[in-house]
Amino acid sequence: MKIISLLCLMIALSSTACMHRDTHQGNVFNKNDVWLIQEGDTKFHVETVLGTPAIKDLLHPNRVQYVEQVKEVESGAAYTRGVIIDYDDALRVKHLKRFGFKE
Repeated sequence: MKIISLLCLMIALSSTACMHRDTHQGNVFNKNDVWLIQEGDTKFHVETVLGTPAIKDLLHPNRVQYVEQVKEVESGAAYTRGVIIDYDDALRVKHLKRFGFKE
């Protein structure tokens, strides 16, 4: 009985070592959600769609950055993509810059 339990444990532990996942740092984007943000949208709408920004600029209090860094296990490719948003005084999107996304 001990041998069967030990074999089951070894199989379970060895199968978890085979699973590899892509590494994400920062925000995790759904590509379609990024295109929902447009100039004139409220800060509430942006945070509802994209979540909390990864970077809040202390020198520019009306600027936030959503950044995702990904390293794919299978291909070894690494990329960075994100959105930089400048709000006006009414907390509406004044300027929007997307980078690293394919249309």
